[in-house]
Amino acid sequence: MAAESKYKKLVKNSVVFFIGNLGSKVITFLIVPFYTYYLTTAEYGTADLVTTTVNLLVPFAMVGMNEAVLRFTVSKEVDVKTIASNSLLVVIAGWVICWLLFPFFRMFSVIGDNVVYFLLLLCLTSFNYVFMQLLRGIGNSKAFAANGVVITFVTAFSNVLALAVWHLGVGGYLASMVVAQFIGSLHIIVSSRLWNYLSFSSLNRHALNAMLTYCIPLIPNSLMWWIMSASDRYVILFFIGASANGIYNVAQKIPQIVNIVYNIFMQAWQISAIEERESADNARFQSTVFRYIFVVLAVASSLIAASAYPVYTFLMSSSYEGSWQPVAMLSLANLFSCVAAFFGTTYVVTKESKKAFSTTAIGAIVNIALTLLLVPAFGIMGAAGATAISYAVIAAVRARDTRKFIKLDFHRGEIAASFVLIGAQVALSFAPFSHGILIAESLLFFVLLFVLRNGLLDIARKGMKVVGKRKQSA
Repeated sequence: MAAESKYKKLVKNSVVFFIGNLGSKVITFLIVPFYTYYLTTAEYGTADLVTTTVNLLVPFAMVGMNEAVLRFTVSKEVDVKTIASNSLLVVIAGWVICWLLFPFFRMFSVIGDNVVYFLLLLCLTSFNYVFMQLLRGIGNSKAFAANGVVITFVTAFSNVLALAVWHLGVGGYLASMVVAQFIGSLHIIVSSRLWNYLSFSSLNRHALNAMLTYCIPLIPNSLMWWIMSASDRYVILFFIGASANGIYNVAQKIPQIVNIVYNIFMQAWQISAIEERESADNARFQSTVFRYIFVVLAVASSLIAASAYPVYTFLMSSSYEGSWQPVAMLSLANLFSCVAAFFGTTYVVTKESKKAFSTTAIGAIVNIALTLLLVPAFGIMGAAGATAISYAVIAAVRARDTRKFIKLDFHRGEIAASFVLIGAQVALSFAPFSHGILIAESLLFFVLLFVLRNGLLDIARKGMKVVGKRKQSA
């Protein structure tokens, strides 16, 4: 594929996914203050732990089949009907096992009386995860993006009814999630005409073995990644309480905007990386994409860190007042996380799923050790610090591994300066708020813009070039 068309396809796919996800992500952001007014910090913390536990168990319920569906569909190594039929068989088996474990799940206080909601959410989410990847793999990116919009709009509407109109509390919150996932499943079935891809004759043991060989090592990888992103909430619950967990969860919301937008890009990037794995200028292609992505991520992370106090004090209920302080640290953690995810694509392309697990396991071990050490001493700031350090470890190890497969051209000066400046913003966030601190945080942001000016100008030139060509062809 010509160099220009590679970038054009990546941009086109990214735009499609972005437009499709924009409405859903905006609503997800806007509804957080709504939760803070209708759920106490303890209620929000409890509801968050139930959904967090679902996210922990989804990879086990679907045996990581979502990863195999995307990899094998895009590379066209297996017939699509065989992929879909084998995947549905695995998903149904997972559902059966989940419901057989009903008495076991009922024993846990985190799930408690919400066990039915929990299991329904677990099963429906696993179905959606697998077959949304089928939509991506067969090139139906518009339906894939639309599914996220459908789920989020239904979630928002049903949450308003459950919390603001009927005042159902935690149960209403979880029921809303179940309804949204169910509607999302129906949307996937109809938009993909899933029945056309399913048949008993398409079941293939050899293809299933190949898919499972690829995806099974990614199950513990998902577990390790969950530990990285969510185990700190259980440690906070144990040492500080559910209210502190609710505050910490709210603190993560705005830094996660960076991750949300980046994950939309990753949906397009994974496809491009798999398709271009054998191209002659792959190293240059990946180096350019990484530089541009890093520049955008660094600027966004620094801006969020600089604006944390005014944004959080304006948007959130007064009972969540302390949620602004960990934001700078969490922004740095998300930056490291995005860098690690970019390099993790190398393992997808090369089918080195065991390496994906081992690198994430290293970070998870670091995360658990530091969280247990820092949370009792520093509270939620300690949890944020442990998360940032562990993601940094994964990013460093994966960057080293990536260079074994492909010689990327890192702009080390820009990267080092960016981390130093954002690190300085993090250090300032430990101090009590003052106007002097706010001014210093803002100055560091503008210094970062100056340091990354060449990368920003390159991005602007590329963007103008693409717009100019579209106008000429119109």
